[in-house]
Amino acid sequence: MSLTSRFLRRNPFFGSFGLLSSPADLPKCQKILLPFCQAPMTSRWYKFSIKPLAPVPKPKPLDVETLPCSGVFSPSVCSFIAERDYENHNSGILAWVTSFTGENPVGLIELNKFVFGANPRIDILQRVVVWQRAKRRAGTACVKTRSEKRGGGRKPWQQKGTGRARQGSIRAPHFIGGGHAHGPKPKSFYYSLPKKVRRMGLRTALSVRYAQGDLHIVDSFKDIESERDLIPLLEKRDWNNAVLVDSEPNSKLRRAAVEMDKVDVLYSLALNVYTILHRKNTILTLDAVRALEERLVEDDRILINKFE
Repeated sequence: MSLTSRFLRRNPFFGSFGLLSSPADLPKCQKILLPFCQAPMTSRWYKFSIKPLAPVPKPKPLDVETLPCSGVFSPSVCSFIAERDYENHNSGILAWVTSFTGENPVGLIELNKFVFGANPRIDILQRVVVWQRAKRRAGTACVKTRSEKRGGGRKPWQQKGTGRARQGSIRAPHFIGGGHAHGPKPKSFYYSLPKKVRRMGLRTALSVRYAQGDLHIVDSFKDIESERDLIPLLEKRDWNNAVLVDSEPNSKLRRAAVEMDKVDVLYSLALNVYTILHRKNTILTLDAVRALEERLVEDDRILINKFE
């Protein structure tokens, strides 16, 4: 029996005990439910509106001119500090920003502790790497079975009387030139991995590279035009085995590094765990750090309750 029917049967204002003189004679708890019970039975009085949870709105970025680093650090570093001060303040994870062409430090920034200070979860790295390698498998291996081989339709010899074992086709698996038994066929090795595990793997990989001292942050790659500009810089700073990450796809940088076998060029959305672990050094621009933090810090932001 539903809750509404039980209430209507036991309520003296509506039930078999007789109609009361006025609603004022009802108890206090029944006065609260009276407007819902007097509504037509076809309307659903238990409907209510719910708004989903939403992240706490961030305050406006700080004014660059009011920062202590204004005039000391480069404008790009000051802009990064002003935009990320709310979530990166007092994180304790500091990183020097250098000029990619001049190798001179242009500022000191604080990185997000949730993104670049995660615990070294080797099990998470292993799960993500296995998932990436399985997803990249072509799955095109294929062999022919005995039914797909040419020939073999006639019985090789009669069933009895020859002294040899009975055979039905010369394309059986134990014959030379026969088909394969239980051989591979084209298939997909892809399987799904939770998005939270993938984001956690990326945070762990970045944190491991930072803890090892192999994470480097530069201001930008805007001065790179060809391989003549890129190769001497990488050789001078011993970055011959590295992954270069920008915030957006950089076609000039990709063309400049196409001849280098151990240098990968990616952008922030395409950065993955396997490439970070496969290359020794990880070079990020300030814009790439900003984009990665904005995307990966979503799992740590506090939600506010907007139920009404």
